[in-house]
Amino acid sequence: MLLPIYLSLNVLVLSVGQGTGTPIRLADGAKNYGRVEVYYNGQWGTVCDDWWDLNDANVVCRQLGFERAADSKGGAFYGRGAGPILLDDVGCIGNETSLDQCRHSGIENHNCGHTEDAGVVCNSDTETIEAIRLADGADNYGRVEIFYNGQWGTVCDDEWDLSDANVACRQLGFESAAESKSRAFYGPGAGPIVLDDVGCIGNEISLDQCRHSGVENHNCGHTEDAGVVCNSYTDTIEAIRLADGADNYGRVEIFYNGQWGTVCDDWWDFNDANVACRQLGFESAAESKSRSFYGPGAGPILFDDVACVGNEISLDQCRHSGIENHNCVHGEDAGVVCNSTGTPIRLADGAKTYGRVEVYYNGQWGTVCDDGWDLNDANVVCRQLGFEIATRSLGSAYFGRGVGPILFDDVACVGNEMSLDQCRHSGIENHDCGHGEDAGVICNSDTETIEAIRLADGADNYGRVEIFYNGRWGTVCDDGWDLSDANVACRQLGFESAAESKGRAFYGPGSGPIVLDDVGCIGNEISLDQCRHSGVENHNCGHTEDAGVVCNSYTDTIEAIRLADGADNYGRVEIFYNGQWGTVCDDWWDFNDANVACRQLGFESAAESKSRSFYGPGAGPILFDDVACVGNEISLDQCRHSGIENHNCVHGEDAGVVCNNETDDTEEPEYSSGEIDLSINSPRPGYTDTIEAIRLADGADNYGRVEIFYNGQWGTVCDDEWDLNDANVACRQLGFESAAESKNRSFYGPGTGPILFDDVACVGNEISLDQCRHSGIGNCGHGGDAGVVCNNETDDTEELEYSSGEIDLSINSPRPDETDDTEEPEYSSEEIDLSTHIPRPERGDKFHDDPFYTVLLPTTGALLFMLAMLGTVVVVVMRRLGRRGTRKDQEEVALSLDQLDQYSSKGDSNTYGKLPEEQLDQPDKCSASA
Repeated sequence: MLLPIYLSLNVLVLSVGQGTGTPIRLADGAKNYGRVEVYYNGQWGTVCDDWWDLNDANVVCRQLGFERAADSKGGAFYGRGAGPILLDDVGCIGNETSLDQCRHSGIENHNCGHTEDAGVVCNSDTETIEAIRLADGADNYGRVEIFYNGQWGTVCDDEWDLSDANVACRQLGFESAAESKSRAFYGPGAGPIVLDDVGCIGNEISLDQCRHSGVENHNCGHTEDAGVVCNSYTDTIEAIRLADGADNYGRVEIFYNGQWGTVCDDWWDFNDANVACRQLGFESAAESKSRSFYGPGAGPILFDDVACVGNEISLDQCRHSGIENHNCVHGEDAGVVCNSTGTPIRLADGAKTYGRVEVYYNGQWGTVCDDGWDLNDANVVCRQLGFEIATRSLGSAYFGRGVGPILFDDVACVGNEMSLDQCRHSGIENHDCGHGEDAGVICNSDTETIEAIRLADGADNYGRVEIFYNGRWGTVCDDGWDLSDANVACRQLGFESAAESKGRAFYGPGSGPIVLDDVGCIGNEISLDQCRHSGVENHNCGHTEDAGVVCNSYTDTIEAIRLADGADNYGRVEIFYNGQWGTVCDDWWDFNDANVACRQLGFESAAESKSRSFYGPGAGPILFDDVACVGNEISLDQCRHSGIENHNCVHGEDAGVVCNNETDDTEEPEYSSGEIDLSINSPRPGYTDTIEAIRLADGADNYGRVEIFYNGQWGTVCDDEWDLNDANVACRQLGFESAAESKNRSFYGPGTGPILFDDVACVGNEISLDQCRHSGIGNCGHGGDAGVVCNNETDDTEELEYSSGEIDLSINSPRPDETDDTEEPEYSSEEIDLSTHIPRPERGDKFHDDPFYTVLLPTTGALLFMLAMLGTVVVVVMRRLGRRGTRKDQEEVALSLDQLDQYSSKGDSNTYGKLPEEQLDQPDKCSASA
């Protein structure tokens, strides 16, 4: 005797006793169709489709209470089941009362997989609709199809509305409909159009109970096929969590069909956030977040167009577009900030267990001052974050300086408070601190050994692996270090996986203890200390064997970042994605965005954001647009943006940055006599975009006062520390090969406008003056304007022609306003002929300002002249004294000496005096008298 069958919406179970049939149900379908499952030995199992036919299906349907079967299904038509495969090679005659009475191969004796699970469609009590399903969608949305007269057909959308959709959804086992769809929203179907002009009141059990035009009586085509979005039960969301944040804020992720997925931010608002927060156990939401505020997630995008009223119990009760039915990318992942029992709190610029303490108040994150900060305070923070205790309290911006307001100061927790705001403090935003005093903590994780983990001497996703143990940072030895170990380290750091494991101190040798050696992870461990290893600080390694990793970033979007067409700390921002470099559009590009880019590049902060292709237009795809960083993100892809390659820009809008290059602590070089120190660091931060042009003023093409163009006007350079190295850089920037001379003290006259640079100290190999160390706007006057003489590479220089016995000692570099109208005296002498001189070069001559002619030749000539004159006089004196000459002779010698002294004292650096001819004749007289 067949016992009654008890039916629920999705599960149909036989209540059986001795000698009755095996319990049976239909799964993953509806009341009258689904995968056949049999209950045996305490669990549900499936039936293999080998030999499965309509006779077998008839037995199943009659056992379930239906008159007969409409169709038998194989190939896991209703999805793959789980558990054991209980029956195979079923061969029913058709008159059996239960499936176990049919011939089969024996319980759990089969050669099948779950891809061969059998199913049935049973004829219901209604005449028209033998079954209903959703096609070309998912479990709760799609095109409505009904089974009639042995085949599947569609429903026309004439008069199709939410009342009709409600009946269809309830017939499918859902509570209600979220939306009715028309115009073949889920694509045109095939087969007959079974119903048209459906007009349900809304309380009907099935569509065939509603008013309609008659079976297959219609005036429609398949472009009018009707569809529905059904409100699924709350068991579609098997779990909900917040990712990449803290206990009360982060990216919303829901667990469905065995994996975590995200929610798209289309229509995401405060009502939706309230439902998510209540589902998470919080009282309400503080804020809704969009555009991947907490970074883009991974896995499927499960919900889109979520529109909660606000009183729903869970997100799946809200109206939405259906499971995995979306038009979004992970750059649009939704997030929330939930109101916790205490003030929302997080750890920044660290990892899961350590970082700078930040508190959320009045719509923004702020920091806590370290005045009085101790382990009691840290314990409260760590417990509020879900950890057991704190390992260490840290001050002096140990994890870097924060931004925003300083919210708490003089915090003094007893240690048993539930949240930081319950501790005694000086009042919200009442402090006497700077961000150099931001407080931090290290919390004890579930593991005993690794209190924290970080990457050193690399970037945010690669570097030397260092772990914090017993109050100090140490390294990991590379013995046995492989990709499985790297995967665990990267996941512990918050990344999805590792791209590469590194050994042999690839990122440089560390310091401190070597904490772990012979690490052997399986790969599914949560932290490195859960892996097999030789014991804490038990090793046979040196720091040349320190292990490192390259982690796959949170997103697969930014694989690398660089600055192009600039220098090491400035240029056009380019990011590597999908095998090629691309640019960032400057829409909404500001200082916050530049700060994130600079920190991602390894700099402390940004000096300036640049737009309108300041460093020239790039090439390749434009990857990001509408970037809007808060400023505390680790990388650009964590900032809100319009999505990868979703933009309305051209390369004329490529964004750039100037990063602060930390060279502030460079010691000034010390110079000893005759030595040139080339140790000066270049360049000073923040000045790299100042020189828009350079020129020489009040001179000629290769010499003059150095002037640079900045902020719409020309200015000068102060001559403090100005030397040949600086002049070399200026000349090369002007297109010359090198400098011949540096000029100071406004050699080419004082300039006008601002004095833009002071204390310039170039090494000499810089490309432009702004790459040299300098102090910025100086403390000079225009009487100290710097100048240069550049080597003008002209190959056709004419050689000076000298007459025999002629030496010109008059050459000197004139100042621009000098005119030399001194008449040259004429000399005649048998020993030195000074009667002819080389023409003095005018400004612009090829030899003007050549050091050989301006310094060496005049000096040498002057010395020769003085020696010659002195020799002549000495000869005269010696002759006279040797002969004990007469008084007249001695007077003539004295006169000669006096005249020589007189004329020599009248000479200057440009023109040397000469004796009158009658005096120069005296040596002949002396000779004659001798």
